[in-house]
Amino acid sequence: MRKVLNIFFFTLLITLSAACNDDNCRLENKWQLREYVHTNGIVQREDSVFYNFMDGSFSAICVLPDGKFETYFGNYVYQGDDISITLLPEYTSKIAYNRYLGWDNGSRKFQVEKLSSTALQLNYNGEKSIFRKY
Repeated sequence: MRKVLNIFFFTLLITLSAACNDDNCRLENKWQLREYVHTNGIVQREDSVFYNFMDGSFSAICVLPDGKFETYFGNYVYQGDDISITLLPEYTSKIAYNRYLGWDNGSRKFQVEKLSSTALQLNYNGEKSIFRKY
Protein backbone atom coordinates (compact mmCIF):
# COMPACT_ATOMS: atom_id res chain seq x y z
CA MET A 1 0.00 0.00 0.00
CA ARG A 2 2.82 2.39 0.84
CA LYS A 3 4.42 1.72 -2.56
CA VAL A 4 1.14 2.58 -4.31
CA LEU A 5 0.91 5.86 -2.39
CA ASN A 6 4.50 6.75 -3.27
CA ILE A 7 3.79 6.13 -6.95
CA PHE A 8 0.61 8.20 -6.73
CA PHE A 9 2.36 11.18 -5.12
CA PHE A 10 5.28 10.96 -7.53
CA THR A 11 2.87 11.00 -10.48
CA LEU A 12 0.97 13.92 -8.97
CA LEU A 13 4.21 15.85 -8.45
CA ILE A 14 5.28 15.30 -12.08
CA THR A 15 1.85 16.34 -13.36
CA LEU A 16 1.76 19.52 -11.30
CA SER A 17 5.27 20.54 -12.29
CA ALA A 18 4.44 20.09 -15.97
CA ALA A 19 1.19 22.07 -15.76
CA CYS A 20 0.88 25.30 -17.70
CA ASN A 21 1.43 28.13 -15.26
CA ASP A 22 3.27 30.87 -17.13
CA ASP A 23 1.78 33.48 -19.46
CA ASN A 24 3.50 32.19 -22.62
CA CYS A 25 2.01 28.77 -22.01
CA ARG A 26 -1.46 30.22 -21.38
CA LEU A 27 -1.26 32.34 -24.54
CA GLU A 28 -0.37 29.41 -26.80
CA ASN A 29 -3.81 28.32 -27.89
CA LYS A 30 -6.72 29.08 -30.18
CA TRP A 31 -8.80 32.10 -29.15
CA GLN A 32 -12.20 33.15 -30.49
CA LEU A 33 -12.87 36.87 -30.66
CA ARG A 34 -16.18 37.54 -28.91
CA GLU A 35 -16.41 41.31 -28.94
CA TYR A 36 -14.75 44.63 -29.56
CA VAL A 37 -15.25 47.40 -27.03
CA HIS A 38 -14.66 50.64 -28.91
CA THR A 39 -13.23 53.75 -27.27
CA ASN A 40 -16.69 55.38 -27.32
CA GLY A 41 -18.08 52.46 -25.26
CA ILE A 42 -19.97 50.79 -28.10
CA VAL A 43 -19.72 47.01 -27.94
CA GLN A 44 -19.53 45.14 -31.24
CA ARG A 45 -20.22 41.40 -31.05
CA GLU A 46 -18.00 39.13 -33.11
CA ASP A 47 -17.77 35.37 -33.53
CA SER A 48 -16.00 34.80 -36.84
CA VAL A 49 -12.37 35.65 -35.97
CA PHE A 50 -9.94 33.22 -34.35
CA TYR A 51 -6.37 33.97 -33.26
CA ASN A 52 -3.84 31.17 -32.83
CA PHE A 53 -0.54 31.55 -31.00
CA MET A 54 2.15 28.85 -30.93
CA ASP A 55 5.89 29.20 -30.33
CA GLY A 56 6.17 32.64 -31.93
CA SER A 57 3.92 31.76 -34.89
CA PHE A 58 0.59 33.51 -35.32
CA SER A 59 -2.42 32.83 -37.47
CA ALA A 60 -5.81 34.50 -37.72
CA ILE A 61 -8.71 32.60 -39.24
CA CYS A 62 -11.60 34.75 -40.40
CA VAL A 63 -14.90 33.14 -41.36
CA LEU A 64 -16.48 35.07 -44.22
CA PRO A 65 -20.26 35.71 -44.51
CA ASP A 66 -20.55 33.04 -47.23
CA GLY A 67 -19.07 30.40 -44.89
CA LYS A 68 -15.65 30.33 -46.56
CA PHE A 69 -12.63 31.50 -44.61
CA GLU A 70 -9.36 33.34 -45.00
CA THR A 71 -6.25 32.56 -42.97
CA TYR A 72 -3.51 35.07 -42.20
CA PHE A 73 -0.07 33.97 -41.03
CA GLY A 74 2.66 35.83 -39.21
CA ASN A 75 4.78 35.98 -36.09
CA TYR A 76 4.39 37.35 -32.60
CA VAL A 77 6.59 38.43 -29.72
CA TYR A 78 5.13 38.37 -26.22
CA GLN A 79 7.16 40.38 -23.73
CA GLY A 80 6.00 41.78 -20.42
CA ASP A 81 2.43 43.00 -20.88
CA ASP A 82 2.77 43.57 -24.63
CA ILE A 83 2.28 41.34 -27.62
CA SER A 84 3.49 42.46 -31.05
CA ILE A 85 2.00 40.65 -34.04
CA THR A 86 3.41 41.00 -37.55
CA LEU A 87 1.71 39.38 -40.53
CA LEU A 88 3.67 38.06 -43.47
CA PRO A 89 3.46 40.70 -46.26
CA GLU A 90 1.57 38.52 -48.75
CA TYR A 91 -1.41 38.27 -46.38
CA THR A 92 -2.11 42.01 -46.10
CA SER A 93 -3.58 42.11 -49.62
CA LYS A 94 -6.22 39.41 -49.11
CA ILE A 95 -9.85 40.27 -49.84
CA ALA A 96 -11.17 40.50 -46.27
CA TYR A 97 -8.00 41.92 -44.66
CA ASN A 98 -9.39 45.41 -44.03
CA ARG A 99 -12.69 44.13 -42.65
CA TYR A 100 -11.19 41.70 -40.14
CA LEU A 101 -7.70 43.05 -39.39
CA GLY A 102 -6.73 46.20 -41.28
CA TRP A 103 -3.59 46.82 -39.28
CA ASP A 104 -1.20 49.55 -40.44
CA ASN A 105 1.82 47.98 -42.17
CA GLY A 106 0.50 44.49 -41.33
CA SER A 107 1.47 44.72 -37.67
CA ARG A 108 -0.01 45.70 -34.35
CA LYS A 109 1.24 45.98 -30.78
CA PHE A 110 -1.37 45.16 -28.15
CA GLN A 111 -1.32 45.53 -24.39
CA VAL A 112 -2.40 42.29 -22.74
CA GLU A 113 -4.93 43.35 -20.11
CA LYS A 114 -6.12 39.89 -19.15
CA LEU A 115 -4.76 36.42 -19.76
CA SER A 116 -6.10 33.33 -18.04
CA SER A 117 -6.65 29.73 -19.03
CA THR A 118 -10.05 30.71 -20.49
CA ALA A 119 -9.92 34.43 -21.39
CA LEU A 120 -7.72 36.88 -23.28
CA GLN A 121 -8.24 40.64 -23.48
CA LEU A 122 -6.10 42.81 -25.73
CA ASN A 123 -6.03 46.60 -25.87
CA TYR A 124 -4.91 48.70 -28.82
CA ASN A 125 -5.17 52.48 -28.26
CA GLY A 126 -8.16 52.06 -25.96
CA GLU A 127 -10.03 49.62 -28.18
CA LYS A 128 -10.43 46.26 -26.47
CA SER A 129 -10.60 42.86 -28.14
CA ILE A 130 -12.11 40.21 -25.89
CA PHE A 131 -11.47 36.53 -26.62
CA ARG A 132 -12.45 33.22 -25.14
CA LYS A 133 -10.42 30.04 -25.35
CA TYR A 134 -11.73 27.94 -28.21
